[in-house]
Amino acid sequence: MARLVIRGGTVVQSSGSKKQDVVIQDGTFQTIADAVAPTAGDRVIEATNLLVLPGFIDCHTHFGLNTGKMQTLDDFESGSASAAAGGVTTYINFAPQQRGESLVAAAKRELERGKSSLVDYALHLSFGTPGPDWVDELAQVATMGITSMKVYTTYTDTIYYTTDWNWYRLMERAAELGILIQVHAENDAIVDGATQELVSQGKTSFQFHGLSRPAAAEFEAVLRGIALAQITNAPLYFVHLSLPLSVTATRRAREEGILTLSEVCPHHFSLENSVYLTPDARRYIMTPPLRSRAEQEVTRQMIADGLVQAVGSDHCGYSLPQRGSDMDFRTASPGIPGTETLWPVLYTTLVQSGLMPIHEAVNLVSYNPATIFGLIPQKGQIAPGYDADVVLFDPRTHSMLDEATLHSRAGYSPWQGRELYGKIIQTISRGEVVYENDNASDRFGRGRFVPRKTFDRVAVSSALNL
Repeated sequence: MARLVIRGGTVVQSSGSKKQDVVIQDGTFQTIADAVAPTAGDRVIEATNLLVLPGFIDCHTHFGLNTGKMQTLDDFESGSASAAAGGVTTYINFAPQQRGESLVAAAKRELERGKSSLVDYALHLSFGTPGPDWVDELAQVATMGITSMKVYTTYTDTIYYTTDWNWYRLMERAAELGILIQVHAENDAIVDGATQELVSQGKTSFQFHGLSRPAAAEFEAVLRGIALAQITNAPLYFVHLSLPLSVTATRRAREEGILTLSEVCPHHFSLENSVYLTPDARRYIMTPPLRSRAEQEVTRQMIADGLVQAVGSDHCGYSLPQRGSDMDFRTASPGIPGTETLWPVLYTTLVQSGLMPIHEAVNLVSYNPATIFGLIPQKGQIAPGYDADVVLFDPRTHSMLDEATLHSRAGYSPWQGRELYGKIIQTISRGEVVYENDNASDRFGRGRFVPRKTFDRVAVSSALNL
Protein backbone atom coordinates (compact mmCIF):
# COMPACT_ATOMS: atom_id res chain seq x y z
CA MET A 1 0.00 0.00 0.00
CA ALA A 2 1.10 3.57 -0.66
CA ARG A 3 2.43 5.53 2.25
CA LEU A 4 0.30 8.17 3.91
CA VAL A 5 2.19 11.27 5.04
CA ILE A 6 0.60 13.71 7.48
CA ARG A 7 2.65 16.86 7.08
CA GLY A 8 2.98 20.15 8.94
CA GLY A 9 0.88 19.41 12.01
CA THR A 10 1.64 19.51 15.72
CA VAL A 11 1.88 15.96 17.05
CA VAL A 12 0.61 15.54 20.60
CA GLN A 13 2.34 12.78 22.54
CA SER A 14 1.94 11.61 26.13
CA SER A 15 4.75 13.91 27.30
CA GLY A 16 4.11 17.01 25.18
CA SER A 17 3.62 18.47 21.72
CA LYS A 18 5.94 19.11 18.81
CA LYS A 19 5.59 20.06 15.15
CA GLN A 20 6.39 16.85 13.26
CA ASP A 21 5.47 14.83 10.22
CA VAL A 22 3.95 11.36 10.47
CA VAL A 23 4.36 8.50 8.01
CA ILE A 24 1.86 5.65 7.91
CA GLN A 25 2.25 2.43 5.95
CA ASP A 26 0.33 -0.86 6.02
CA GLY A 27 -1.94 0.43 8.76
CA THR A 28 0.77 1.25 11.28
CA PHE A 29 2.94 4.23 12.13
CA GLN A 30 6.26 3.97 10.34
CA THR A 31 8.06 7.23 11.08
CA ILE A 32 7.54 10.32 13.23
CA ALA A 33 10.13 12.94 12.34
CA ASP A 34 10.73 16.69 12.23
CA ALA A 35 10.45 16.69 8.44
CA VAL A 36 9.59 14.01 5.91
CA ALA A 37 10.03 14.46 2.18
CA PRO A 38 7.14 12.72 0.39
CA THR A 39 8.06 10.42 -2.45
CA ALA A 40 6.24 9.60 -5.65
CA GLY A 41 3.07 7.68 -4.92
CA ASP A 42 2.68 8.95 -1.36
CA ARG A 43 -0.68 10.29 -0.30
CA VAL A 44 -0.13 13.55 1.57
CA ILE A 45 -2.44 15.17 4.10
CA GLU A 46 -1.57 18.77 4.86
CA ALA A 47 -2.06 19.36 8.58
CA THR A 48 -0.74 22.91 8.95
CA ASN A 49 -2.42 24.60 11.95
CA LEU A 50 -3.92 21.28 13.02
CA LEU A 51 -3.18 19.10 16.02
CA VAL A 52 -2.30 15.49 15.23
CA LEU A 53 -3.67 13.43 18.11
CA PRO A 54 -3.55 9.69 18.83
CA GLY A 55 -6.91 8.08 18.13
CA PHE A 56 -9.08 8.25 21.20
CA ILE A 57 -10.06 5.21 23.25
CA ASP A 58 -13.54 5.40 24.70
CA CYS A 59 -13.16 2.91 27.53
CA HIS A 60 -16.83 2.94 28.54
CA THR A 61 -19.61 2.34 25.99
CA HIS A 62 -22.92 0.48 25.96
CA PHE A 63 -23.70 -0.10 22.28
CA GLY A 64 -26.52 -2.57 21.67
CA LEU A 65 -27.51 -2.62 25.33
CA ASN A 66 -30.63 -4.65 26.12
CA THR A 67 -31.64 -4.60 29.77
CA GLY A 68 -34.51 -7.01 29.22
CA LYS A 69 -36.95 -4.11 29.40
CA MET A 70 -35.58 -1.85 26.69
CA GLN A 71 -32.83 -1.76 24.05
CA THR A 72 -30.70 1.21 23.08
CA LEU A 73 -31.19 2.58 19.58
CA ASP A 74 -27.42 2.64 19.08
CA ASP A 75 -25.98 -0.71 18.05
CA PHE A 76 -22.41 -1.48 16.99
CA GLU A 77 -22.95 0.21 13.60
CA SER A 78 -24.44 3.53 14.63
CA GLY A 79 -22.48 3.60 17.86
CA SER A 80 -19.17 3.08 16.09
CA ALA A 81 -20.05 5.71 13.46
CA SER A 82 -20.76 8.17 16.25
CA ALA A 83 -17.47 7.17 17.87
CA ALA A 84 -15.53 7.78 14.64
CA ALA A 85 -17.13 11.21 14.29
CA GLY A 86 -15.83 11.98 17.77
CA GLY A 87 -12.27 10.87 17.03
CA VAL A 88 -12.70 7.54 18.81
CA THR A 89 -10.81 4.84 16.94
CA THR A 90 -11.15 2.16 19.63
CA TYR A 91 -13.94 1.66 22.14
CA ILE A 92 -14.41 -0.89 24.90
CA ASN A 93 -18.01 -2.04 25.03
CA PHE A 94 -19.70 -3.75 27.95
CA ALA A 95 -20.96 -7.25 27.18
CA PRO A 96 -24.00 -7.93 29.36
CA GLN A 97 -24.40 -11.36 30.88
CA GLN A 98 -27.91 -12.74 31.01
CA ARG A 99 -29.18 -14.30 34.23
CA GLY A 100 -27.29 -17.52 34.90
CA GLU A 101 -25.48 -17.33 31.56
CA SER A 102 -22.01 -18.68 30.90
CA LEU A 103 -19.35 -15.97 30.82
CA VAL A 104 -17.89 -17.54 27.70
CA ALA A 105 -21.27 -17.57 25.95
CA ALA A 106 -21.84 -13.90 26.78
CA ALA A 107 -18.41 -13.02 25.42
CA LYS A 108 -18.90 -14.96 22.18
CA ARG A 109 -22.28 -13.33 21.56
CA GLU A 110 -20.83 -9.83 21.84
CA LEU A 111 -17.84 -10.72 19.69
CA GLU A 112 -20.24 -11.78 16.96
CA ARG A 113 -22.30 -8.59 17.26
CA GLY A 114 -19.18 -6.48 17.12
CA LYS A 115 -18.36 -7.69 13.62
CA SER A 116 -20.47 -4.83 12.23
CA SER A 117 -18.28 -2.13 13.80
CA LEU A 118 -16.72 0.68 11.79
CA VAL A 119 -13.74 1.12 14.12
CA ASP A 120 -11.81 -1.24 16.39
CA TYR A 121 -13.27 -2.44 19.65
CA ALA A 122 -12.54 -4.46 22.76
CA LEU A 123 -14.87 -5.87 25.42
CA HIS A 124 -15.50 -5.73 29.13
CA LEU A 125 -17.80 -8.35 30.63
CA SER A 126 -20.62 -7.32 32.94
CA PHE A 127 -20.73 -9.71 35.89
CA GLY A 128 -24.17 -9.95 37.45
CA THR A 129 -25.88 -13.26 38.05
CA PRO A 130 -23.32 -15.77 36.79
CA GLY A 131 -23.83 -19.38 35.81
CA PRO A 132 -22.57 -22.25 37.96
CA ASP A 133 -19.20 -22.61 36.23
CA TRP A 134 -18.15 -18.96 36.30
CA VAL A 135 -15.07 -19.52 38.46
CA ASP A 136 -13.62 -22.00 35.97
CA GLU A 137 -14.58 -19.80 33.03
CA LEU A 138 -12.62 -16.75 34.17
CA ALA A 139 -9.31 -18.06 32.84
CA GLN A 140 -10.91 -18.94 29.49
CA VAL A 141 -12.38 -15.47 29.12
CA ALA A 142 -8.98 -13.95 29.87
CA THR A 143 -7.37 -16.05 27.13
CA MET A 144 -9.99 -14.60 24.74
CA GLY A 145 -8.49 -11.17 25.43
CA ILE A 146 -11.29 -9.97 27.71
CA THR A 147 -9.44 -8.99 30.86
CA SER A 148 -11.85 -6.71 32.73
CA MET A 149 -15.18 -7.39 34.39
CA LYS A 150 -17.71 -5.02 35.89
CA VAL A 151 -19.81 -5.48 39.00
CA TYR A 152 -22.89 -3.43 39.81
CA THR A 153 -23.75 -2.69 43.41
CA THR A 154 -27.20 -1.47 42.42
CA TYR A 155 -30.12 -2.50 40.16
CA THR A 156 -31.11 -5.50 42.28
CA ASP A 157 -34.09 -6.27 40.05
CA THR A 158 -31.99 -6.64 36.89
CA ILE A 159 -29.39 -8.96 35.36
CA TYR A 160 -26.62 -6.60 36.46
CA TYR A 161 -26.68 -6.67 40.25
CA THR A 162 -23.76 -8.50 41.86
CA THR A 163 -24.05 -9.75 45.43
CA ASP A 164 -21.26 -8.80 47.81
CA TRP A 165 -20.39 -12.49 48.16
CA ASN A 166 -19.91 -12.97 44.43
CA TRP A 167 -18.04 -9.66 44.21
CA TYR A 168 -15.65 -10.81 46.91
CA ARG A 169 -15.14 -14.22 45.31
CA LEU A 170 -14.60 -12.64 41.89
CA MET A 171 -11.92 -10.32 43.25
CA GLU A 172 -10.09 -13.20 44.91
CA ARG A 173 -9.87 -15.10 41.63
CA ALA A 174 -9.29 -12.03 39.47
CA ALA A 175 -6.20 -11.10 41.46
CA GLU A 176 -4.64 -14.41 40.44
CA LEU A 177 -5.57 -14.14 36.75
CA GLY A 178 -4.73 -10.51 36.02
CA ILE A 179 -8.34 -9.49 35.47
CA LEU A 180 -9.23 -5.90 36.36
CA ILE A 181 -12.48 -5.50 38.28
CA GLN A 182 -14.61 -2.45 37.52
CA VAL A 183 -17.29 -1.17 39.85
CA HIS A 184 -20.50 0.77 39.37
CA ALA A 185 -20.56 2.09 42.92
CA GLU A 186 -24.00 2.88 44.36
CA ASN A 187 -25.37 1.34 47.56
CA ASP A 188 -28.69 -0.10 46.42
CA ALA A 189 -30.31 -0.04 49.85
CA ILE A 190 -29.64 3.70 50.15
CA VAL A 191 -30.98 4.32 46.64
CA ASP A 192 -34.08 2.27 47.43
CA GLY A 193 -34.64 4.07 50.73
CA ALA A 194 -34.26 7.51 49.17
CA THR A 195 -36.59 6.52 46.34
CA GLN A 196 -39.30 5.21 48.66
CA GLU A 197 -39.13 8.38 50.76
CA LEU A 198 -39.59 10.56 47.69
CA VAL A 199 -42.45 8.41 46.45
CA SER A 200 -44.20 8.66 49.84
CA GLN A 201 -44.07 12.44 49.43
CA GLY A 202 -45.42 12.33 45.87
CA LYS A 203 -42.07 13.44 44.46
CA THR A 204 -41.71 11.18 41.44
CA SER A 205 -41.07 13.53 38.51
CA PHE A 206 -37.70 13.71 36.74
CA GLN A 207 -36.96 16.72 38.93
CA PHE A 208 -36.23 14.30 41.78
CA HIS A 209 -34.03 11.83 39.90
CA GLY A 210 -30.83 13.18 41.44
CA LEU A 211 -32.23 13.12 44.98
CA SER A 212 -33.14 9.47 44.57
CA ARG A 213 -29.45 8.55 44.25
CA PRO A 214 -27.73 10.58 46.99
CA ALA A 215 -23.99 11.06 47.42
CA ALA A 216 -23.93 8.63 50.35
CA ALA A 217 -24.90 5.79 48.01
CA GLU A 218 -21.82 6.26 45.82
CA PHE A 219 -19.37 7.04 48.59
CA GLU A 220 -20.32 4.03 50.74
CA ALA A 221 -19.99 1.63 47.81
CA VAL A 222 -16.59 3.08 46.92
CA LEU A 223 -15.37 2.52 50.48
CA ARG A 224 -16.76 -1.02 50.43
CA GLY A 225 -14.87 -1.71 47.22
CA ILE A 226 -11.64 -0.36 48.67
CA ALA A 227 -12.08 -2.64 51.69
CA LEU A 228 -12.47 -5.69 49.42
CA ALA A 229 -9.45 -4.60 47.38
CA GLN A 230 -7.36 -4.38 50.54
CA ILE A 231 -8.43 -7.86 51.67
CA THR A 232 -8.01 -9.58 48.28
CA ASN A 233 -5.08 -7.54 46.90
CA ALA A 234 -7.04 -7.16 43.68
CA PRO A 235 -6.90 -3.85 41.75
CA LEU A 236 -10.14 -1.93 41.29
CA TYR A 237 -11.31 0.52 38.65
CA PHE A 238 -14.27 2.69 39.62
CA VAL A 239 -16.37 3.75 36.64
CA HIS A 240 -18.14 7.13 36.29
CA LEU A 241 -17.31 8.60 39.70
CA SER A 242 -19.42 11.70 40.30
CA LEU A 243 -18.11 12.94 43.65
CA PRO A 244 -14.88 14.58 44.80
CA LEU A 245 -15.24 12.44 47.94
CA SER A 246 -14.98 9.29 45.84
CA VAL A 247 -11.91 10.48 43.93
CA THR A 248 -10.26 11.44 47.22
CA ALA A 249 -10.98 7.99 48.64
CA THR A 250 -9.25 6.28 45.71
CA ARG A 251 -6.25 8.58 46.06
CA ARG A 252 -5.92 7.78 49.75
CA ALA A 253 -6.24 4.08 49.03
CA ARG A 254 -3.35 4.27 46.55
CA GLU A 255 -1.26 6.06 49.16
CA GLU A 256 -1.84 3.04 51.40
CA GLY A 257 -0.78 0.62 48.67
CA ILE A 258 -4.28 -0.36 47.50
CA LEU A 259 -4.41 -0.01 43.73
CA THR A 260 -7.66 1.80 42.91
CA LEU A 261 -8.22 3.67 39.65
CA SER A 262 -10.77 6.41 38.93
CA GLU A 263 -12.79 7.13 35.81
CA VAL A 264 -14.91 10.25 35.36
CA CYS A 265 -17.35 11.02 32.54
CA PRO A 266 -17.70 14.40 30.79
CA HIS A 267 -21.24 14.95 32.05
CA HIS A 268 -20.06 14.76 35.66
CA PHE A 269 -17.54 17.55 35.22
CA SER A 270 -19.40 19.76 32.74
CA LEU A 271 -23.10 19.60 33.67
CA GLU A 272 -24.63 20.47 37.04
CA ASN A 273 -27.69 19.18 38.84
CA SER A 274 -29.69 22.41 38.50
CA VAL A 275 -30.78 21.06 35.08
CA TYR A 276 -33.13 18.67 36.89
CA LEU A 277 -35.27 21.69 37.77
CA THR A 278 -35.76 22.63 34.11
CA PRO A 279 -38.32 21.38 31.56
CA ASP A 280 -35.44 19.51 29.88
CA ALA A 281 -34.71 17.25 32.87
CA ARG A 282 -35.25 14.11 30.77
CA ARG A 283 -32.05 14.92 28.84
CA TYR A 284 -29.96 14.35 31.96
CA ILE A 285 -31.16 11.06 33.38
CA MET A 286 -28.08 8.97 34.11
CA THR A 287 -26.67 7.04 37.05
CA PRO A 288 -25.01 8.24 39.12
CA PRO A 289 -26.80 11.57 38.63
CA LEU A 290 -25.31 15.01 38.13
CA ARG A 291 -23.99 16.79 41.21
CA SER A 292 -23.78 20.41 42.36
CA ARG A 293 -21.78 23.16 40.70
CA ALA A 294 -19.40 23.27 43.67
CA GLU A 295 -18.72 19.52 43.47
CA GLN A 296 -18.31 19.77 39.72
CA GLU A 297 -15.68 22.50 40.07
CA VAL A 298 -13.70 20.44 42.56
CA THR A 299 -13.90 17.40 40.28
CA ARG A 300 -12.48 19.40 37.39
CA GLN A 301 -9.57 20.53 39.52
CA MET A 302 -8.93 16.98 40.68
CA ILE A 303 -8.74 15.84 37.05
CA ALA A 304 -6.30 18.66 36.33
CA ASP A 305 -4.25 17.61 39.36
CA GLY A 306 -3.85 14.08 37.98
CA LEU A 307 -6.11 12.29 40.46
CA VAL A 308 -8.30 10.74 37.74
CA GLN A 309 -6.77 8.11 35.48
CA ALA A 310 -9.26 7.95 32.59
CA VAL A 311 -12.29 9.63 31.04
CA GLY A 312 -14.97 7.55 29.32
CA SER A 313 -18.29 8.54 27.81
CA ASP A 314 -20.63 5.91 29.33
CA HIS A 315 -22.45 6.18 25.99
CA CYS A 316 -25.91 4.67 26.29
CA GLY A 317 -27.98 5.53 23.24
CA TYR A 318 -31.56 5.67 24.43
CA SER A 319 -33.80 8.23 22.76
CA LEU A 320 -35.78 10.79 24.74
CA PRO A 321 -39.14 9.11 23.98
CA GLN A 322 -37.75 5.92 25.51
CA ARG A 323 -37.52 7.72 28.86
CA GLY A 324 -41.24 7.27 29.40
CA SER A 325 -43.36 9.60 31.51
CA ASP A 326 -41.71 12.69 32.99
CA MET A 327 -43.78 12.05 36.08
CA ASP A 328 -42.03 8.86 37.23
CA PHE A 329 -38.24 8.76 37.34
CA ARG A 330 -38.41 5.11 38.46
CA THR A 331 -39.50 3.94 35.02
CA ALA A 332 -36.88 5.86 33.03
CA SER A 333 -34.06 3.96 31.35
CA PRO A 334 -30.96 5.85 32.51
CA GLY A 335 -28.13 6.70 30.16
CA ILE A 336 -27.11 9.37 27.66
CA PRO A 337 -25.27 9.43 24.31
CA GLY A 338 -21.74 10.78 24.60
CA THR A 339 -19.03 9.04 22.59
CA GLU A 340 -19.15 11.65 19.80
CA THR A 341 -18.86 14.53 22.27
CA LEU A 342 -16.29 12.86 24.54
CA TRP A 343 -13.32 14.83 23.23
CA PRO A 344 -15.06 18.14 22.37
CA VAL A 345 -16.45 18.43 25.91
CA LEU A 346 -13.18 17.33 27.50
CA TYR A 347 -11.18 19.78 25.40
CA THR A 348 -13.55 22.69 26.01
CA THR A 349 -13.92 22.13 29.73
CA LEU A 350 -10.35 21.29 30.69
CA VAL A 351 -8.00 22.53 27.96
CA GLN A 352 -9.59 25.60 26.42
CA SER A 353 -10.46 26.80 29.93
CA GLY A 354 -6.78 26.67 30.86
CA LEU A 355 -7.06 23.97 33.54
CA MET A 356 -4.62 21.51 31.96
CA PRO A 357 -2.28 21.21 28.97
CA ILE A 358 -3.58 19.41 25.95
CA HIS A 359 -1.22 16.43 26.15
CA GLU A 360 -2.46 15.60 29.66
CA ALA A 361 -6.08 15.80 28.50
CA VAL A 362 -5.29 13.58 25.50
CA ASN A 363 -3.70 11.02 27.84
CA LEU A 364 -7.03 10.61 29.64
CA VAL A 365 -8.58 9.25 26.44
CA SER A 366 -5.58 7.59 24.80
CA TYR A 367 -2.38 6.59 26.60
CA ASN A 368 -3.95 6.05 30.02
CA PRO A 369 -6.84 3.76 28.99
CA ALA A 370 -4.52 1.91 26.61
CA THR A 371 -2.15 1.29 29.53
CA ILE A 372 -4.84 0.34 32.04
CA PHE A 373 -6.75 -1.98 29.72
CA GLY A 374 -3.83 -3.81 28.12
CA LEU A 375 -3.82 -2.17 24.68
CA ILE A 376 -0.16 -1.14 24.75
CA PRO A 377 1.82 -1.43 22.44
CA GLN A 378 -0.95 -1.41 19.83
CA LYS A 379 -3.11 1.56 20.77
CA GLY A 380 -2.82 4.86 22.60
CA GLN A 381 0.27 6.50 21.12
CA ILE A 382 1.67 7.87 17.89
CA ALA A 383 4.76 5.70 17.76
CA PRO A 384 6.43 3.37 15.24
CA GLY A 385 4.73 -0.02 15.10
CA TYR A 386 1.49 1.11 16.75
CA ASP A 387 -1.79 1.03 14.86
CA ALA A 388 -2.08 4.19 12.78
CA ASP A 389 -5.04 5.66 14.66
CA VAL A 390 -5.03 9.44 14.27
CA VAL A 391 -7.29 12.41 14.85
CA LEU A 392 -6.71 15.68 13.00
CA PHE A 393 -8.12 18.42 15.21
CA ASP A 394 -8.49 22.14 14.55
CA PRO A 395 -8.35 24.01 17.90
CA ARG A 396 -9.06 27.42 16.38
CA THR A 397 -12.81 27.10 15.88
CA HIS A 398 -15.82 27.10 18.16
CA SER A 399 -19.55 26.70 17.65
CA MET A 400 -22.80 25.85 19.36
CA LEU A 401 -23.49 22.13 19.37
CA ASP A 402 -26.35 21.15 17.07
CA GLU A 403 -27.56 17.70 18.09
CA ALA A 404 -29.09 17.22 14.64
CA THR A 405 -25.59 16.87 13.19
CA LEU A 406 -24.60 13.99 15.47
CA HIS A 407 -24.45 10.37 14.31
CA SER A 408 -26.07 8.65 17.28
CA ARG A 409 -29.56 7.27 16.73
CA ALA A 410 -30.50 8.60 20.16
CA GLY A 411 -31.24 11.84 18.35
CA TYR A 412 -30.23 14.29 21.07
CA SER A 413 -27.34 15.47 23.20
CA PRO A 414 -27.32 16.77 26.79
CA TRP A 415 -24.89 19.43 25.51
CA GLN A 416 -27.33 20.76 22.91
CA GLY A 417 -26.76 24.48 22.30
CA ARG A 418 -23.56 24.64 24.34
CA GLU A 419 -20.48 26.29 22.96
CA LEU A 420 -17.76 23.75 22.22
CA TYR A 421 -14.26 24.57 21.05
CA GLY A 422 -12.29 22.90 18.29
CA LYS A 423 -13.36 20.67 15.42
CA ILE A 424 -12.43 17.16 14.41
CA ILE A 425 -11.37 17.35 10.77
CA GLN A 426 -10.49 13.71 10.13
CA THR A 427 -10.45 10.43 11.99
CA ILE A 428 -8.06 7.78 10.71
CA SER A 429 -8.28 4.15 11.85
CA ARG A 430 -5.32 1.91 11.01
CA GLY A 431 -4.37 4.25 8.19
CA GLU A 432 -7.88 4.48 6.70
CA VAL A 433 -10.00 7.63 6.89
CA VAL A 434 -13.26 6.75 8.63
CA TYR A 435 -14.55 10.28 9.19
CA GLU A 436 -14.08 13.52 7.23
CA ASN A 437 -16.17 16.40 5.89
CA ASP A 438 -18.64 15.86 8.75
CA ASN A 439 -19.47 12.35 7.50
CA ALA A 440 -18.60 8.92 8.87
CA SER A 441 -17.60 6.13 6.50
CA ASP A 442 -20.13 3.43 5.66
CA ARG A 443 -17.52 0.65 5.71
CA PHE A 444 -19.16 -1.15 8.61
CA GLY A 445 -17.45 -4.40 9.47
CA ARG A 446 -13.91 -3.10 8.94
CA GLY A 447 -13.43 -2.66 12.68
CA ARG A 448 -11.46 -5.39 14.42
CA PHE A 449 -11.74 -6.93 17.84
CA VAL A 450 -8.61 -6.11 19.83
CA PRO A 451 -7.67 -8.77 22.38
CA ARG A 452 -6.15 -7.25 25.52
CA LYS A 453 -3.32 -8.30 27.76
CA THR A 454 -3.92 -9.18 31.38
CA PHE A 455 -3.68 -6.41 33.95
CA ASP A 456 -0.13 -5.75 35.14
CA ARG A 457 -0.30 -3.71 38.32
CA VAL A 458 3.44 -2.98 38.39
CA ALA A 459 3.53 -1.79 34.78
CA VAL A 460 0.35 0.29 35.16
CA SER A 461 1.52 1.88 38.42
CA SER A 462 4.86 2.78 36.86
CA ALA A 463 3.46 4.09 33.56
CA LEU A 464 0.82 6.28 35.26
CA ASN A 465 3.08 7.36 38.15
CA LEU A 466 0.67 6.00 40.76
